[in-house]
Amino acid sequence: MADRGSGRWIRVNSSMALAMASLVTVTYAQSPASLANSLRPATDPAAQLQTLLNVQDAEYRREFFANTPIAERILMDYGGYFRYGFSSIDDSTSQAQYLNTYDARLYGRVELDGYARFFGRLRIEYNDWSTIGDFSTSGDGWQVPIGEIYWAEIDLSNWMAAQDGAARDWTAKARVGRQFVMWANGLTLADYMYAATADASFGAVAFSGLAGITAGHDTIDWDTSRTGYDNDTNRFYLGGKVDCKLGTHVPFAYALAQWDQNAGQKEMLPGGVPDAYQVETKFNYESQYWGTGINGSLAGDLVYRIEFAVETGTTLSDPIKHDSNLPPDQLGRPQKTVPILSEAGLVGLSWLAHDSSDARVDFQMLAGSGSVYRLDSGNTYGGIDPGKTDTSFNSLGYVNTGLVLAPEASNMIIPSFTISFNPFKGIEGISETRFSGTAFLYTRFDADAPISVPTNFGGSNLVGSEYDLNVDWRIFGDLNTSFRYGVFVPNSSLFTDTESQPRQFIYVGATYAF
Repeated sequence: MADRGSGRWIRVNSSMALAMASLVTVTYAQSPASLANSLRPATDPAAQLQTLLNVQDAEYRREFFANTPIAERILMDYGGYFRYGFSSIDDSTSQAQYLNTYDARLYGRVELDGYARFFGRLRIEYNDWSTIGDFSTSGDGWQVPIGEIYWAEIDLSNWMAAQDGAARDWTAKARVGRQFVMWANGLTLADYMYAATADASFGAVAFSGLAGITAGHDTIDWDTSRTGYDNDTNRFYLGGKVDCKLGTHVPFAYALAQWDQNAGQKEMLPGGVPDAYQVETKFNYESQYWGTGINGSLAGDLVYRIEFAVETGTTLSDPIKHDSNLPPDQLGRPQKTVPILSEAGLVGLSWLAHDSSDARVDFQMLAGSGSVYRLDSGNTYGGIDPGKTDTSFNSLGYVNTGLVLAPEASNMIIPSFTISFNPFKGIEGISETRFSGTAFLYTRFDADAPISVPTNFGGSNLVGSEYDLNVDWRIFGDLNTSFRYGVFVPNSSLFTDTESQPRQFIYVGATYAF
């Protein structure tokens, strides 16, 4: 669900407004409707007038702001929303667990002369779980941190234009703070981070840089055998990406490195079992992602995205032996540093109908390699055997793989098909209602390798299928309701008797923006 909020805009600049009003009186020659149409050719009189006004405005801003107090050159935007949501979530044994979420977000943005920007958003969220059995409720109660996003950004090209009024054929800006980083199409990284990012472009070529560390409380690690995987995950990232715009097509390439800041942490596993033999487990997973791809459109109706990444690096081997004939006190073994060599790919294609219902059709394919020398796709305990190369793909990326099962890319091939449309356009009261339905097919790349969801080894490669339904209805401009439903239908032969039943997810929520 995308955050939505309406804001209030304040520009403290009455003197400039009066001056520009007189300027427009002299040069204005078109109707407001034609003036607002910025998509016409350059020969269109309205477009020519708009260009003239833009140039005159830039010149006037440069002269006026030279002696104007800073308080009269600031743009401020503020607002927020409150959201209530109720969820019914089936666990792996198909028992329903219930969650009430009370969520308020308050934001503010300040901009100075179009080049200095500051943004902050507070998150005040309370989760109330009602559970059955041993379902984990680590996310119960007040959520932390309160400060969800806060950053400062400097746009160098806009700053220089504000000084002399001349437009640049290049751009350069930098941002520092707590922010959500989506790297490329999200295959390798999509997470909250304390980060510094930089973007620059010259003509058709653009560059992006990243240096930052994951925000521990908002990061779920792929290694769930480590204590703190869901609230204390610290991984440092350093990356660079280059894009080249070729008409409507934008090929790109990147390098992204990750250093494990939880390295050196030790656990006695399995934990919480006093009578069981426990093995000391150390953690250290450091990886590099080398990616390429292309995004673009075809004939205006087809939008596509392609991304492929190779993962290299090192990790520590499994501290236990996979031998049921050994007594428990002989299962431990020294951990070794082993290499990582895995890959994953993402392909997406969207068709935009451009009809009265704003219909669109989306196809997506996600695939990732796995390893037959693991008991779990991402964990260290039950991980890769010593002396083997780890071919299981792991990352902090995000690609939509469903509401219920939501597996990671490792050892999976996941095609999906989505249809979305608004059938009530123009009908008062329900004109802003959108429906979408998605079907997922889950298959294992290798039947003898694990995936991120526990399954039996061997047998069929088919894990199951899932069907998701979304309905969004904007009742008023500031009030929106949402309904989400998903059902996962497993291939029962791959699951235990208690886990082989269909699992469901239901969400009903309302959002009021202000």
